[in-house]
Amino acid sequence: MSDMLTFIKGVAKNPTKIGAISPSSPYLAERMVKAASLTNEHAIAELGAGTGSITKRIREEVPRAPLIALEPDPSLAAILRREVERIDVSERFAEDLPEVVAEWGHPKVDRVISGLPWAMWPAWVQEPIIDAIAASMAPDGRFVTFTYVTSQIVPAAARLRELLLRYFGEVHRSQIQWANLPPAFVYIADRPLVDPLSRRSTKKLPVRLMGVNDNTLQRILKELKDRDRRP
Repeated sequence: MSDMLTFIKGVAKNPTKIGAISPSSPYLAERMVKAASLTNEHAIAELGAGTGSITKRIREEVPRAPLIALEPDPSLAAILRREVERIDVSERFAEDLPEVVAEWGHPKVDRVISGLPWAMWPAWVQEPIIDAIAASMAPDGRFVTFTYVTSQIVPAAARLRELLLRYFGEVHRSQIQWANLPPAFVYIADRPLVDPLSRRSTKKLPVRLMGVNDNTLQRILKELKDRDRRP
């Protein structure tokens, strides 16, 4: 069975737990890995690893770094074990990350890279996962995740942005990766705020942008919505 067919079957079986509508393109995987600024000294966790399109690029970038992938679908986890060298695979969910990291033997991770479907989830799913990610990270850690441009019209996308601003000291957004299908951009969140008292109101906190501003993104979304309305 091909990796793509296995991925599609995993989505059909558990659509709220598989991270994307298709495996990430090499272009998006490259952008994710470069945004993470990895070194071989980093302990790295990947969430929703799927068939390993990002995982393989991580391993190419840092061949000696400790790497654990969380992928709850057994068929996809089997692909990771078979096709990615020097990797630990856990068939547990992202909200279990603190326990998984502790059992892995690392006090904290330096980088978390995610392919999770944030725009598909309600608040009661999103926030415990972000909380688990922040609790698992070193004070100077970095969290990297992507989201589709087309998903920005749904409330869950705005909620993800607010959660990142609340749980991390600094949040950036990459340029749009138009070569991915659908087009996507990357959030880069630094310095987890583990203490709830240190978290901030998000009402006036802007995401620091890299190459695309909010007006540009809103224009793109309007064009997409207008296109959908055409007969």
